[in-house]
Parts: sequence; C-alpha cells; structure tokens
Amino acid sequence: MINPVRIAVPIAVVILLAAAMIYLTGGWDGTGGSLPTTDEHAAQPFDGGSPVDEQVEAWKALIAANFAGDAACASCHAEEMKAHKRSGHSHTLAMMHDSQWAEELLELATYEDPRRDQRFRFQTRDNQFTVQDVANPGTPAMPVTWLLGSGVHAQTPIWVDESSQRGVEMRWSYLAPSDAIGVTPDHERFDDYQQGTIECYGRPLDNASVRACLACHTTMSPPPNLPIRQDLYIANVGCERCHGPRKKHVVMAEQGLAEQAKPLVTLDNPAAAMKVCVQCHRDADSVSPTATPEELVRFQPYGLKKSRCFIESSGKMGCSSCHDAHDAVSTDRRLYIERCQQCHQPKSSNDCPQMPTGDCIQCHMPAVEWTAGIEFHDHWIRSPE
Repeated sequence: MINPVRIAVPIAVVILLAAAMIYLTGGWDGTGGSLPTTDEHAAQPFDGGSPVDEQVEAWKALIAANFAGDAACASCHAEEMKAHKRSGHSHTLAMMHDSQWAEELLELATYEDPRRDQRFRFQTRDNQFTVQDVANPGTPAMPVTWLLGSGVHAQTPIWVDESSQRGVEMRWSYLAPSDAIGVTPDHERFDDYQQGTIECYGRPLDNASVRACLACHTTMSPPPNLPIRQDLYIANVGCERCHGPRKKHVVMAEQGLAEQAKPLVTLDNPAAAMKVCVQCHRDADSVSPTATPEELVRFQPYGLKKSRCFIESSGKMGCSSCHDAHDAVSTDRRLYIERCQQCHQPKSSNDCPQMPTGDCIQCHMPAVEWTAGIEFHDHWIRSPE
C-alpha cells in the first residue's frame, strides 16, 4: 500500500478545489481595463496573514504527492516524450535570466523603441536580468522575471513583483518572423505613457492578469489564496497539464499495475480533448466580443467551432483530428490535405468543385497576419470569398 503525503484535510481540500478550478477554466481574453498608475502599483504585502506559510507548504506537499513530472513519463511513453520535447508546449516558460534570449540581449546592450523616444539598456545585477529606460535616468532599473512563449511566433518578458503581486508586460519582445527584438504585439496602443511610472516599461498587469498569463504557460499554477512565486508553479505545459496529476499512475506502473490508476482527465474522444485545448487556445466562451478578425486568428478553437465541418461532425472532429497534441505543429501541407480528403474524397459528392486535387488549406483556411509578420490559420473552414 502506498502512503500519500499527509496534509491537513481542510487546507488540502480548499487548495485542491481552487487548483482544479484554475486547471479547468484557464485562459483570459487579455483585453480591456485602464492602465493602473504608479500609486496603484505601490508595493503591498500579500494579504494572506500568518496561515499563508502553512498553505504554501501544504500546496508544495500536494504537488509532490500527486504530480510525477515529465521525466517520469519517459520510460513508458518514450515516443510521446520525444515528440513533446519538439513542441512549443515543452518550453513555453523560462526564468528570464536563464534564457538564451537574455544572453543575446546582453550582447545587444541597448534597444531603441521605434514608436517612442526611448532607449532601453539591458544588464544583469545579482543574477537578475534588468532593463532601464536610458532616456529617463531617474527611473530605476526594472527586473525582468519570466519569459513567456516558445519562440515559434514570439516571446514576451514580464516582471512580477512578489510583494505587490502585480507586474508589467514588457514593451519589447522577440519576434520570430524578423528573428529580432521589436515592439510587443498589441503595445501600439500604449505609445502614449506617463513618464516616471512603470508605464515606461510596458503594460501594467494586475494580479489576475499576471496569474492568467502564467496559467497558460504552466502545468499547474497556485490558487488565488497563495502568492505568485516561482517555486509554486510547474513551468511549461507538460504531460500532466492535459492528462492530470499522474504520480499514483507512475508508482503503480513500476509495480506493473498502471491500469489500476485511472486518469482524472479523460481524453477518449476529440470533443474531450478539445475542452483541454480551449483552456488557453480559446473558443467563443473566452474571447472578447470586440476582438477584430486579426486578433481572433490566434484562437483556433474559436474558428474551428464555427466551421460546418465541425458542426456536422457530431463531436467526431476536434483539434486532434489534424494535430498531434504531443508534437510540434506540422508544416507538411500534404498531411492536412489528406485529413480533408478523408471526408472530401476526389470525384465524390463531397468533392471540391473548384479544385478537387488542389490545396484545401490555402483556399478554405488561409493564413492571416496577426501583427509584426506573425501569421496564423484561423481554423474557420469556409468557402473563400
């Protein structure tokens, strides 16, 4: 008999339920709200009181008792693990000072903002990556905490202040199409800023916004009653983000009894798998009603669910119908055309009247530029206009 780590029941139940809600409802529309001022971002201690330390330790114990980590999956699921390491999910969050991009920025030394009269200087202090607004020497250097994104399209750094539990989305990002630093997507609307405030470094983030950003780049995030701290997150989107905590499964597998540890999350059909994808890739329930077509192109489930192919599939079509959830997104166009032709066979009643053997994707789901040369297929399968 395996004895789990013992945790005080009331704390464990509260934390587990809160974590489950975050797990099941992850995602954020990222829109709206006025920019906080410097006063609103003044350091405020985390409002948890003396029980916080106990809850933090209970959370850590809960994670240790229930989550095995990606490496534990490799011995039995070697091919899936190799594929996962190729995917953006496996490296979508890093500490800024540990990232390869930080090294490149330190060599670059400074960056001129093309839309503002600003020059940023990059340095390290006490093993912490920092940025400073050279044009305003009175503004203190800003530490940079996390780097979000895999780099397939972009990577954006953020600062998180553990005392105020708020942060800043930095004004500058890595943009893959140009393989260079540039203005962070959507920051064109923040060209005007108040000098001498944190707005000079980028977009202020309140507590909920910081948590939402990190939630979609991690396997597990702490519930709202716990502070935002590096040691309370499981970085990157790993196996257990989609399959649920599997520590018991791993322990039982070592005894040849893996099937006795049933998963908490079942992905036995495309519809069930899609519910996991929409947590971060979003559908109509989590996108802003004012979003433009260029913004909506990033939200693939939103587009797919509008498609006649999806609507008439009776739940048989989902993200996994065309994509291997473990691997990097394939760029083999023939693969996707073959998927289309599983239903739309040439010379059949479901045949495309315009180009039966042509490129289905180019016509029916074309790439749309979001910003800065970054393109996505919006996944709304439809007849071309």
